[in-house]
Amino acid sequence: MRRLLFLLLGGHAAFAGLTLTLNPNAQPVATGAEALFSGTLTNTSATERLFLNDIAASFTADPQSDTALASNAFFANVPGILAPGEVYEGPLFRIALSDASLPANYTGTLTLRGGADIHSMTNLDSAAITVLATPVDQWRHQIFSDAAASPAAADTADADGDGTENLLEYALALDALTPDVAMLPAPLVLNDHLALSYVPTAPDVTYSVESSPDLMQWSTTDVEPVTVGDPQPLNRVTFRFKDAISAGGKAFLRLKVTR
Repeated sequence: MRRLLFLLLGGHAAFAGLTLTLNPNAQPVATGAEALFSGTLTNTSATERLFLNDIAASFTADPQSDTALASNAFFANVPGILAPGEVYEGPLFRIALSDASLPANYTGTLTLRGGADIHSMTNLDSAAITVLATPVDQWRHQIFSDAAASPAAADTADADGDGTENLLEYALALDALTPDVAMLPAPLVLNDHLALSYVPTAPDVTYSVESSPDLMQWSTTDVEPVTVGDPQPLNRVTFRFKDAISAGGKAFLRLKVTR
């Protein structure tokens, strides 16, 4: 009888009879849902069968109960015995996130145990895993798929080469893979004041409008919110430079987004 899945908090050792590769090792998941991880298992022995008897996961999340292996999901997909040299490629296991979990990224380790017979519980191999529960990383995985961990998908990268960093594309609901600078917030003049209007759409970033007299030093000190009647959409916000244009001098406004 195969053993039930459980959480393991201890360390892991590698065994040369099995190699475990996840592709990718990070998956997005919504609160109260499950993430499916896929990959490859290889019995590196040319002569011996390999019994896969147990699977366990440990997480650095606090509390540990936020994350859990979905019961028996592994053995519903993977054969319990790998023949000499056999390779299995496909779905491996699911990680569930509790209904009360905070929007965060949960990192941990997945370990397979087994050996030469059904009673063996040797640590065969392990792999780092990450459950992506922050909206920005879920978006990144949706847009970049298996390349979500690549430098091109980083917050400060510009995947489509249009001069807009990925994090700003996410914050403004733009297309990170297609140049669309025409969709960026444009400056406007309201009652003789330089203004900037935008629609905040991301729940896990901070938006701020800053001003500068020289495009070098930026501050929010000289910026103030302004109410515009019947904004479209209703959550559109507008900020303006506090001094009127007719007062002379010059000023610049920019939208800054941070995580």
